[in-house]
Amino acid sequence: MVAGWKVSHEESMRGVLPDNARSVSHRRLPPPLPGLKPDSNGNSPVSILLFYQYVEPAWTAKQHSKALAIVYELGRQHGVTGRGRCAAEGLNCTLTGTAESVRAFAEGLRSWDKVFEATDFKFTDGLDYSKRFKSLTIQKKTELVAYGFPVSKAPSLKENETKHVEAPDYHRMMAEPNAVIIDVRNRYETEIGHFQPPKGGAEFIDPKVRNSHELPKWLGTSEVQEKLQGKKVMMYCTGGIRCERFSALLSQVKRETPGFETEGEYMVQGGIERYMRTFPEGGYWKGKNFLFDKRQEQVPEKKSKEELEKEVESSCCICKRRWAEYRGGFKCSEKQCQVPVIVCPECLTSAPTTMRCPLCEEGHTLRELEAPRLQSSEKRPAPECSSGTVQGKRARHTDKAVSTRLFVGSLPLVIDAATIKKALGGSVELLHWICDKSTGLWYGSVFLQMTSTTEAKRVVKQAHTASGIKVGNRKLRINFAPFSDADAWPPAGHKHLERPPVPVCPEHSSDRKRLSV
Repeated sequence: MVAGWKVSHEESMRGVLPDNARSVSHRRLPPPLPGLKPDSNGNSPVSILLFYQYVEPAWTAKQHSKALAIVYELGRQHGVTGRGRCAAEGLNCTLTGTAESVRAFAEGLRSWDKVFEATDFKFTDGLDYSKRFKSLTIQKKTELVAYGFPVSKAPSLKENETKHVEAPDYHRMMAEPNAVIIDVRNRYETEIGHFQPPKGGAEFIDPKVRNSHELPKWLGTSEVQEKLQGKKVMMYCTGGIRCERFSALLSQVKRETPGFETEGEYMVQGGIERYMRTFPEGGYWKGKNFLFDKRQEQVPEKKSKEELEKEVESSCCICKRRWAEYRGGFKCSEKQCQVPVIVCPECLTSAPTTMRCPLCEEGHTLRELEAPRLQSSEKRPAPECSSGTVQGKRARHTDKAVSTRLFVGSLPLVIDAATIKKALGGSVELLHWICDKSTGLWYGSVFLQMTSTTEAKRVVKQAHTASGIKVGNRKLRINFAPFSDADAWPPAGHKHLERPPVPVCPEHSSDRKRLSV
């Protein structure tokens, strides 16, 4: 087989499967792959479910907490594992289970809220049992994709002018000369694979961002806007979620920038994942699709290993040998970077300080640029700081009286008491996991009783420095939590638990009834 971008358009369409390009939005879910059988150990084949769903207007705080509780309960009911993000603006998950269980989970979401009727659920059946996630972890977040926009400033999806185009039509558009195609993923993903339009077709644009937070900064530059001016602007990402918000941002920047016009914006329906299923021989795709689940990467099903090796453009960050696998969890040694880097088998024992990503090696950075200043676009006005936003809560805590009791927030959802005590340097007498009163779920906060006010002051002072106190890559929020007359401390019935409590079922009966799916 010859790479799609090296042949005629007709030849590049060879082996196309148009049915695979279609979204399941407002349609019946596809049946499980036939012939699935347990392995020699009796383990059922694993299926992966990928999906995202934005919600506009955004959920209220109460609806947000309820959505998180329902996701956990559906996961418990159907034995589904995986990870995801639940924000006021919606839900994004990568889940694993049996072919039947992940479909039952999706149907459960549809039964709970009609907004999920519009969700493009993507299923991959028949994977080895080793690809299964061990547990279900859904993080409560302020954004589904970390672009840095609060609810009040997040570009409106309802006002987004971008068209969703199915893979065969998107493929055809890549051959048009007055088009540009933007890879809105992180640079380290682009390193091992990206679209390669044919000669004379669309111009490929790599924003060279380390994370999604830099994309608005990149788009806000006059150089980029000049490059997009008057063009058909195509964009893509792994599954579509990053394109949704980026394309909405582009639409809003156009409205608020006099003279900035394009010939239209387009994103591929279902992202690279669905395109690759539609073009099993590769089409205009070159290399591998970086994945954030245990598969680690996706390649065209009918493209040979020899062909894939010819398409490798990336290299080991140490010896510069051509290599296209991220293994071992290695990261760029630059403190302000820390993105994944490629290390070949021969260089696995190299010193971590010698590992630098290609962007750091060329001195490229967008960190100092400013993001576009957007007008409020959310239909539901954002609450004022005094009425319960994160900013308001932080402001109310900054002037708390000195106390031996501390509040600690922003903890990882997978953690134990010993890790917290070690991060704070010991001197912790008592730890109480703060759980949601209505659901019983723990969201990353604790109360701590310190041995003395001196120790409490030391911890708070350290937490408020530039480096702060961290667990992994998370900077913890720590403040005094003085007792009031109404406080019962320790709480009645308090028992030391080494790990956060896990409720058998969220404690609100009305939700239990609605979860009977």
